[in-house]
Amino acid sequence: MKLNPVLERLTPYRAGPPLATVQKRYNLAQIARLSANESADGPFPEVVDALKEALDGLNRYPDGWCADLRETLAAQLDIPESCLVFGNGSCELLMLLGEAFLGPDRHSVFPLPSFVMYKAIAAANSAPFTAVAQPELRYDTDALIAALREETTLLTICNPNNPTGGYLEPRQLRSLLDRVSEHTVVILDEAYGEFVTAAADQDTAPWVADYPNLVVLRSFSKIYGLAGLRIGYGIACPEIIDALDKLRQPFNVGTLPQVAALESLRHPARMEERRVHVDRERRRMSAELDRIGVGVLSSQANFLLVNVEGLAVPGEEAAQALLERGVMIRSGYAMGCPGWIRVTIGKVNENEHFLAALAELRGFGG
Repeated sequence: MKLNPVLERLTPYRAGPPLATVQKRYNLAQIARLSANESADGPFPEVVDALKEALDGLNRYPDGWCADLRETLAAQLDIPESCLVFGNGSCELLMLLGEAFLGPDRHSVFPLPSFVMYKAIAAANSAPFTAVAQPELRYDTDALIAALREETTLLTICNPNNPTGGYLEPRQLRSLLDRVSEHTVVILDEAYGEFVTAAADQDTAPWVADYPNLVVLRSFSKIYGLAGLRIGYGIACPEIIDALDKLRQPFNVGTLPQVAALESLRHPARMEERRVHVDRERRRMSAELDRIGVGVLSSQANFLLVNVEGLAVPGEEAAQALLERGVMIRSGYAMGCPGWIRVTIGKVNENEHFLAALAELRGFGG
């Protein structure tokens, strides 16, 4: 058989072993699962009820236009319905944007470290790319602008950034957008945007009216606890939305994800409770890590990037050592952050489990 030669440049995304497999292998009664940036809680109770009611209709194809969700979201964001597109998670929309705007003669720019799919999408479309190193693991917008070329068609910014948690304030984002050519599409990946508590934060949805080359991506996987249902959306000018609609498969968003997302939007107070919990815990965890002499970056997301140099084990072995102590985290060595780990903010008892395990590896007993 003759496979597409581009596949030689790609590697499958590895999400890690099943929880039951890890528990059995290391004889663990319980595990703090803090590796995938999932919500510590499941769907809102009202969402669970809505999903149960929707089960009888699963013999029919879903609404391919996501009409009810589209109408509600457009009203909440105060944007035209024609400026919305929905996907099987925001990651599908990233892939569709790659298909729409990349090719062998089109260049992509993204920061490093950042979400690993940005590089994979460029490679899948045979596009040259520049991964712009970020000094001290913080955004350098001047370096990103300097990397742009005449043939650059995509510039991707993850805000807050995965895996660092770094955040560009609205004034910084606007300054960047003002310096980007109109033929370069700027993807603003806000998968973790609902966790931001910075005073200067603004809703960027209305910005697409000012910047026709801007695409804002958001996800229901994180704060809404719907990672297992896979649904996200994009906000952009109608021309870009039309291009993505031409590429997406029919009925790409299932019935249950649409029902869950729609019901989730009806309960902003529950979402705010989760935002407050994450903010409180990331502050508390950061303070405790500082107390035991472990470096940690400030974050506006639902995770922390933690330095693991100077532990009782080498940095590259920290993830395994924590796993053997019942804590699943993500090693930075696989994400362009050697010497660091990314830990999701979970429930209080899970966070305590992590802190105790890390303190043990730090040789800190009290």
